[in-house]
Amino acid sequence: MIDGGEKLNTSPRRPKHRKNQPEDIKTAFTSYWGIWVGLAVLFIFFAIKISGYTPYTDEETALPETMKTPVFGEPEYVGSKRCKDCHWREYDTWKNTLHSKFMQLPNEYSVIGDFERNNRLTTKISDNAPQLAGEEVHTTMFKKNGDFYVNTIGPDWEAHNYEITNVIGIGRRQNYLTKFPNGELHVLPVEWDANIETWIDLNGLKKNFPGDGEYWSDPKSIWQFKCGGCHVTGFKTNYDKINNVFDSVWVDSGIGCEACHGPGGNHVKAASEYFDYEKETIINPSKLPWRQRAMVCGQCHNWGASTAEVFPYKEGFPKHYSYSRGYLPGKALYLFYIEEPFTFHEKIHHQQYNEWKTSVHAKAGIMCTNCHSVHKKEDIKIAMTKLTSDSLCMDCHITLQRRGAHRIHTFGSCVACHMPRTMGHEHSHTFQFISPRLSIAAGGVEKQPNSCSNCHYHKDTPLESLVEFLDSAKISDMPRPFPVHQK
Repeated sequence: MIDGGEKLNTSPRRPKHRKNQPEDIKTAFTSYWGIWVGLAVLFIFFAIKISGYTPYTDEETALPETMKTPVFGEPEYVGSKRCKDCHWREYDTWKNTLHSKFMQLPNEYSVIGDFERNNRLTTKISDNAPQLAGEEVHTTMFKKNGDFYVNTIGPDWEAHNYEITNVIGIGRRQNYLTKFPNGELHVLPVEWDANIETWIDLNGLKKNFPGDGEYWSDPKSIWQFKCGGCHVTGFKTNYDKINNVFDSVWVDSGIGCEACHGPGGNHVKAASEYFDYEKETIINPSKLPWRQRAMVCGQCHNWGASTAEVFPYKEGFPKHYSYSRGYLPGKALYLFYIEEPFTFHEKIHHQQYNEWKTSVHAKAGIMCTNCHSVHKKEDIKIAMTKLTSDSLCMDCHITLQRRGAHRIHTFGSCVACHMPRTMGHEHSHTFQFISPRLSIAAGGVEKQPNSCSNCHYHKDTPLESLVEFLDSAKISDMPRPFPVHQK
């Protein structure tokens, strides 16, 4: 007892136990263990970084197939319809161009020559011919069972019916192909002139004869050597010399997409399998330097011969191809093509690139696509020019002064004077005025056309009067002379 009567508790004291003591011990243990684990992980990580060791195999670290840089082989031609799958707008506008219709199969719509009424051409055989010299022969064009034929003198001096396999051109003129039994393709000796709606001789008996080397059926005139590379796209000659057989093939008739953009096999592969590298696997001429861009057009609009020799060669074949065999868009054209000199009075065609190279336009970097469209949404115009006639010229030549001949030709045409028709089929692309003096020196307009006599108003004006008129026009203050308009 203690003072106050309170009873003293003399029993031994027992410690009070907390209910969660085991959990607290576990938490403490886990915390310490976590710290050690974290330190161990950091140690291992830094050890790996310092040593450069990787725990993964080469197979596990290899890039996925789609991330590898693909290796493309030599591209193959696929045809314009394959391009249409993605570029359908461009394909649709291309179909409106004459390029797409340059060579077609014969049918009621593609053949524009008269095979029924005005269907006979009478030709006097050249006096130099070893047979029938000076005699008249008839070439007849006709239809039979839906097919088109030309009856004419062949390589054996006998008349045969030659079936037309393809037609070339559909604008100003049209030519016709036929296939010989060994696969040779030849352009038949008649041409339809759509401007005057009549037949004219083409490498026929008027100036040539079988065996002279230039006759339509001679080996030197085989279409596969002379024209094929510019009439179709993706052309392969496939000549077997041992059997003397041609098995020629192409992917597009006419000038297809790949004629200007290059073979598209790798481009299609890049777009369909790798989903990348599309731009690297195709040529866009608009992205090329201006000279190379003009060369894309020049591969066909050129006059000359290929640097490549005909192979395999057979006696009678031409030595070189007449087109730039082996050339691909983007490359330097002069490495594949040798240009031949010519004069205005020669009757040649597709010489625009040769003429352009001599012009002031070429020196200034004004090229084909500055004036001509390639893909056009509207209806086609003559020569696919972006603007018509004088509007196209004056779009650049805005500072032209009305002096000299320009003073009295305000009613005329830039093209008529600076791009006159010569003896060829197309307008001159030197853009130079062709003086009547040149016609006088050549012996007449028939031998040398000029810018003035092409005008219907001056077609019968004496050349001397035209020269005097031009000399007078150069003096700006001289009254307009009148004798020039007198016949």
